[in-house]
Parts: sequence; structure tokens; C-alpha cells
Amino acid sequence: MRNKTIALSLLIVFQVFTIKNFQLSAQKIKSTDVPEDVMSTFDEQYSYMKVSGWQIENDNYVASVKDGSTNGKVYISKNGDWVRTIFYVPSRELPSSITDFVKNNYPDFIISVSCLEERENENTHYYLEVKKDGIGNKPSVLTFSSTGANKLLSRIDPDDFVDPTKEQPDKVSIAKAAAEERQAAKNEAAKKAAEEKAKAEAERIAAEKANKQTQTAQSATKQSQPQKTEKPKKEKPEPVVKDEHGNIAIKATSVPDVVSKALVKKVLHPAELNWFLVDSMYIAHCLNQGKKTVVYISPKGFWNKTLTIMPEESVTGLMSKHLNDFYPGWKFKNAVKEQRSDKNDKTMVEFYEKNNYKAKLITTVFFDKAGKLIRTIDPDYELGTSKQESSDDDALNKYYEKMNMSLENDNSKNIPDNIAATFKVKYPKVTNVEWEEDDNMNYLAKYYTTRGKEICVINRYGEIVETWLLGKNDNLSATIQDYLKKEYKNYKLKEFYTVKKIAEKITAYKVIVADKKSQTEEELWFNLSGKPIEM
Repeated sequence: MRNKTIALSLLIVFQVFTIKNFQLSAQKIKSTDVPEDVMSTFDEQYSYMKVSGWQIENDNYVASVKDGSTNGKVYISKNGDWVRTIFYVPSRELPSSITDFVKNNYPDFIISVSCLEERENENTHYYLEVKKDGIGNKPSVLTFSSTGANKLLSRIDPDDFVDPTKEQPDKVSIAKAAAEERQAAKNEAAKKAAEEKAKAEAERIAAEKANKQTQTAQSATKQSQPQKTEKPKKEKPEPVVKDEHGNIAIKATSVPDVVSKALVKKVLHPAELNWFLVDSMYIAHCLNQGKKTVVYISPKGFWNKTLTIMPEESVTGLMSKHLNDFYPGWKFKNAVKEQRSDKNDKTMVEFYEKNNYKAKLITTVFFDKAGKLIRTIDPDYELGTSKQESSDDDALNKYYEKMNMSLENDNSKNIPDNIAATFKVKYPKVTNVEWEEDDNMNYLAKYYTTRGKEICVINRYGEIVETWLLGKNDNLSATIQDYLKKEYKNYKLKEFYTVKKIAEKITAYKVIVADKKSQTEEELWFNLSGKPIEM
């Protein structure tokens, strides 16, 4: 009875200690204490979610959210930058390939934490913590891809981890082996020290002998030959780097730290980097993954835009269709992509029309981020009839000059004021919105964010009822892909969305397939575990 009382007391002490430690690392705060930048970032991406509370963890603001029946957390830095989002997944709903990996590699372990994690520039993946059951055991951290065969992405075991899949020797054998290893190491060290000492002594004697011979030879040479004075070597001046306008590059040490840090956020490992200061704007010329890139950053570290020379393979989708339809036989010259802070991204494509190839007359077209045509510049526009070839070095400059325009693709004037007002309140930073009206008299706002194409559905009363996020077909879960192969053999996957129904508090996958022969489309619905459902 006394032992049980002691064990219970220790358990209570451990729980209190754990709670105190958590309170030190996670401080609860009121929603009114959340900075405006943080709240704005949250509202822009997760306004449809119910927030149960806010905390501060490791200098990040953390919102505890609920999406339908799923709980999660959204992490946003104090500067208003989104860091990551997690949604907890019950271990019983994990893909069998993941649970089988845990059973095979961590027998008798439990899955203490399992969730889906989203991070910038990373595909959504599963995050797990597995450990031996009991108090004080440190977990192993595992991540898996959320698509295909759920491939293991990373595995981090604690320092004291003992692999349960390997047979462990008993304590006596371990101690004996350790002692033998220590003695062998001492013997080897003593032998090596003796050999090095003998070698050093031999080298010393040989060096003294050689030094005496050298001194004798030098003395004889100095007596027979006059001394020559060596001329000081001239230092080569540093090469002058200029851009296409003739601006001279500045030293990297003169670039403010806030500007350099802003570049790293856009280009992780810039190669052949040169900085220029033009009209108070810091401009970085570099190679990003082998592509020529120019990044514009303000003196306060605010990113303005990025220009990147793109290969011919980047001309795809609607852009390629437009060129093939209106310019059959066209030949590629240049392509430059412009990513902008106001999200009005554009792409310029320079090419030779079939009849103008010999004369080297360039036709230029501009497309928006969806691949739709913005503007066309004929060969005789501004450039005249010059036959001079342009190179990749001045392609960015030519593109910047031609992009001196301000075009709006937002057709919000064609929808009711209350609908437009609802969207602007929820997404104040979103521009270039395309509107449609469906058969249920709902208004669909289509736009692009850092996560890709999104759709916001608003009913005629001005209420947001659904949000959609377009996914990449390759990222569709293996469970759903297997279902389509079995039940829809004669159909082809067109696209799929992650749909959040606000009123019903449901999140599901909407998968659109088309008959290979008739091209008739059909909509299928699946829950987050990949099981077919009726909607």
C-alpha cells in the first residue's frame, strides 16, 4: 500500500512539472492581444475556421482551430509570416503503410502524436511521434509523404534510442566488450606514439643535415654572384561588374542586413550574386537553380518583385494553346516570369512567327498567372525592324520595359455590391479575381494565393458557404487513386479540390473525372481518409 502511495505521489509531481514546463513554453493570450499583422494573415487563409484560443510558443503566435470535427493549430510568426499548420489525425485513420512501418520498426511502441503538417515550399505530410508506453520516455519523430506509397521522409530517434528490432547483448557482455575495446585502444595509441616519435627523430636528423648542405651551397653562390632585387608584384584591380543599363555593382557589405535577409527568403542559395542600387531600390542579379534571376527589394527589406528567365518547357497550358492556335509554326526565343508582391504575376514570351524567322523579327505576348492573354506586341512595335539577335542577358531588361502597364483582371463590377464587400472583408489582400455564377445562384470567386488556385463560394445573401483549394493530381492520396482505377477504369482524372463547407463544418475532397471517349465529366466526393461519401 505504501509503494502505491509513493508511485501516485510521483505521478502527480511529474504531471505538475510537465504542466509548468508547458506553461513556460506556451503562454495563453487573448485574441485582442494578437498583433494586427498576425490576425490579418490568419483571416486571409483561415477565416472560415473556428478559433478556440491563442497562445505564444517560441516567439510564434499559435491559433487553436477546429475545422469540422478536426482540431488543429496555425503557427504565425510575430512579423505576420505564416510558419506552419497542423491538423490532428487519429492513429486509427492513418494509412496502413504508415502504421505497418511503425509496427515493423517500433514493436511495442505507441503512436503518441499523429497529424497532417503544412509548411511553406513543402508538400503536406504526416508528422508522427512514437515512443514506449510510460512516463519519461522520449519519442522518435517520423514524417511521411501524404500521397502515393506514403514514403518515409525523415526519422529522428533520441540519443538514448535502442533499436527494438535488433537483438541487444546482456550487460555483462557489453561491459566486457567495452573494457577490451578500451585496452585495445590504449595499446594502439602507445604503439602509434612510439612510431611517430621515432619518425620525428629521423626527420629531425635528416633536416639538420640537409640544412647544413643548403647553407654551404647558398654561401658559395652569394660570393660568386651579385644580389638581385625583386620587383614588387602589382596587385590586379578588382573587375568592374555592370548591369545591362551600365550601373556598377555595389559591394555586398554595403547592402543592409534587412535587404540581404529578404533575398534569402526568395532565393535560398543564390549563385553568382551581384547587387545594384538603382533609384533607392536594391536589385540582386543572381542564378537561382541555374536560372537567371533579378530580385527587387526596398531599403526597408520589402520584396517588390522577381524576374526569372524561363526555359521553353515553361510555355504550357493556355499559353501554349494560344500560341499554337494563333501562331502555328512559332519558334521560341525567350520567356520571363514576373512574380509581384501585389500578386499580379505575369509571364512574357518572345518568339518568331513562321514568316518572320529569317528576318529575326520578334513577337511578344504577355499572360497572367492563369495563362490567359493580357497583351500582344507585334514585331514592328517599338523595336522597329531590327534584325539584331537578343540574348538572355538583356531579356530581363527588355521584359521590364515592356511590362510598364497597369491592367486589372478583377471583374467584380459585374456582381452585386454585398457579394463583393463580403469577399473584400475576408480577403483584403487578394486581387485579380475572376467571378462566376453557378446554377444554385451562388457566386464563385476564383483567385490565386501562395498555396495555388482557390475558390470562394458566396451565396446571394452575401455569406461565404464554401472554400476550395486546387490540388496537384500527383498528390491525390493512394487510397482514392486505387478506388478510381478499380471503379472508373474508363475515366481520366481531371482535377481535385479540398473543399471546406462552412455551415456543415465538413472538409472533403471533390474529385472530377472525365470519360475518355465522350469527355463527360462526373464529380466524386471522398472524406479525408479517402472513403467515398455522398454530398
